[in-house]
Amino acid sequence: MKKKIIIGLSIFCLIFIVGGSYIIISIETATTKLDDLITLHQVSILREHLLLQIKKVQSDIHLKNTRYARNINTIVSNVRAMEKMSGTCLDCHHSRDMQYKLNDLKKEVREYQGNISRLFTMRTNSKRLLEDEDRAFQKGEKLIETVHAMINMASMKLEHKTRTSLREIDETKEVLYYLVIIVPFLAGVLGYIFIGGFTGPVKKLLNATRKLKSGDMDFRIEGLESEFGEVAESFNEMSCALKENMHMIRENERRYRTLFESAGDAIFMVDSEGDNMGVIVSANKAAADMHGYTVEELEGLSLFNDIDSSEDAVLAPERVSEMLNGEWIHTEINHRKKDGTVFPVEASAGIFEFMGSKYILAIDRDITDRKKAEGALLRSHVMFTTVLDSIDAIIYVSDMETYEVLYLNRYARKLFGDIEGKVCWRNIQSGLDGPCDFCGNDKLITPEGDPSGVIHKEVFSTFNGKWYDVYNRAIEWVDGRIVRFEIASDITERVKMDKALKRAEQMKLVGEWAAGLAHEIKNALAGIKISIEVMAEEPALDEEDRDSVVKAVDEIKRIELLLKRMLNFAKPPELQLFVTNVNELLDNALNYSIRPASASEINAPEVSVVKDYDIHLPVTMADRLQLRQVFMNIIMNANEAMQNNGTLMLKTSYDAVTNNIFVEISDDGEGLEKEIIDKIFNPFFTTKSKGSGLGLAISKRIVELHGGDIYVENKSGGGVLFTIRIPMRGAAEEQKK
Repeated sequence: MKKKIIIGLSIFCLIFIVGGSYIIISIETATTKLDDLITLHQVSILREHLLLQIKKVQSDIHLKNTRYARNINTIVSNVRAMEKMSGTCLDCHHSRDMQYKLNDLKKEVREYQGNISRLFTMRTNSKRLLEDEDRAFQKGEKLIETVHAMINMASMKLEHKTRTSLREIDETKEVLYYLVIIVPFLAGVLGYIFIGGFTGPVKKLLNATRKLKSGDMDFRIEGLESEFGEVAESFNEMSCALKENMHMIRENERRYRTLFESAGDAIFMVDSEGDNMGVIVSANKAAADMHGYTVEELEGLSLFNDIDSSEDAVLAPERVSEMLNGEWIHTEINHRKKDGTVFPVEASAGIFEFMGSKYILAIDRDITDRKKAEGALLRSHVMFTTVLDSIDAIIYVSDMETYEVLYLNRYARKLFGDIEGKVCWRNIQSGLDGPCDFCGNDKLITPEGDPSGVIHKEVFSTFNGKWYDVYNRAIEWVDGRIVRFEIASDITERVKMDKALKRAEQMKLVGEWAAGLAHEIKNALAGIKISIEVMAEEPALDEEDRDSVVKAVDEIKRIELLLKRMLNFAKPPELQLFVTNVNELLDNALNYSIRPASASEINAPEVSVVKDYDIHLPVTMADRLQLRQVFMNIIMNANEAMQNNGTLMLKTSYDAVTNNIFVEISDDGEGLEKEIIDKIFNPFFTTKSKGSGLGLAISKRIVELHGGDIYVENKSGGGVLFTIRIPMRGAAEEQKK
């Protein structure tokens, strides 16, 4: 069909192009001929003007020497006009023979003009003048005959050519008239043929649609070709599909009717328009059973006046208005049974259109049992929160993957604020970059994801500087996920009391031990010190050895100082506070604690030191000597743990919230066993063959005298981390001093 349309359109275009071209050419040809005729008529008129002008000059010759003779200027003007007119004839396009005749004519005009000029300008005898006058007159007459002959001949040709041109134009007009009549007729015939090719298949298609509209799904279109054949094939396929869809619709209707009748929830179909608004049109068996009616009894009742309670019936028009605005409402209302019993239902309703009318589809569910369960849950929740809020301990629940706080009791909220929904380790502890080490989420559940036991620890809180007895347990939360449940009781006073008792016990032991030991050591050191000082004064001793001897004397003095400190362990001396830069003090302790390898020790192991100092660390009031001793003890222990080959990490930081300075010293050795960590700060406890067990005990004592804390833990990648907390001391004016 597409090909036929293209061919038809091509024929129409060709007809119009040929006809239009012929009309244009005919009009152009006729116009050209008419232009030529007009030009010839103009030439004929010019020749007649020339003839008149010659006759006017001849008249001037006749009137010469009469009283009617014209003046010389008029005669000259007429002669010039004649000459000009003869020149105009030559300007037009003529055939070669005519051009020769015109040239001869112009020559004769010039001769005639010369004769006249001599006649009017020369003064000669009368006889010669008469001869010139006669010659000029004869020349003029001859010229008049010549021009008159040319005009007659041109008129004859012009008349013949005019008749011929008009006849050709008439013939062209007849052809154009025929074209005007034939072309539309031909176009109509072709159009009829093509339209017939369209309307026939269209009629078949229209007839098929009428059959389909009447319900004849088995009707098929046959006998069409090309695109109409494809449309017919599509129509036949559509008929098959419609037949199948109608069957499916009937099956779905039967299925939906079955679902409607067998649904457990009450389903109402209610009129939403006119005076019958609210009247139940249809209801399922569940609705009848729920309200104590039969299905037949429900149909015709008013959902608002007969089924809704009196309080909810008042709001029914408002609910209907919302539904008519396109909203699907969900609400809880009270219904009334046939016997007058009122019960709660969860109603879901909206507008739908059926057969051109709008209805309300209402689905109601009896929630009497759920309301009772919700009341019981509410009472249980109130009891649960009342009990937990009455406990003076931190109680909270957090997600084991995201660490999101899910619940806090009143005591925890008072301490940490409302952190529900936030990450626990960022708000319950301070200065952490990740979850708390004591959290132990991985130990609270089995590999299968089930809860497994309880984790019990005593934990120091960096948030408020208190000790807590912490119990962690994995429980199942309300949404089914396994979460961490934690109870933390404040045991700060108990810990302080335990420390005080241990310290008193240690003081007693140290006092007994130091009394006898210090005297013996001091005497021996005095002798060694004197001997080394004498050695340092030997003139033969070179400077390098002398420096070593002087350093040895300094170390003996430091030992004496340590002995003095140990003797004062049971009775701590008062702190000698000075403005102290902890970063500088830590560097000073590092220089005294680790000796760099000399040039002679080529393969000697060497400790790498990594510093992470807070460059904005504020200064504080502290006892420099005692605090340096603490840093030296820990650094030397770390060096020995790495066997002089490893990485020593030194870090300082400041917590503006708690106003504390933190110092972290760690190594990458093998770490410590749990039993050793629990006893490492006890006096006289040591793992070294020659150790006294007082270094870390004295360090802990010094830090506590500054009001701080020191604790140790194993790093996850290996090694030990010591953390020292030093509270800021002194006013701003003293720090500036």
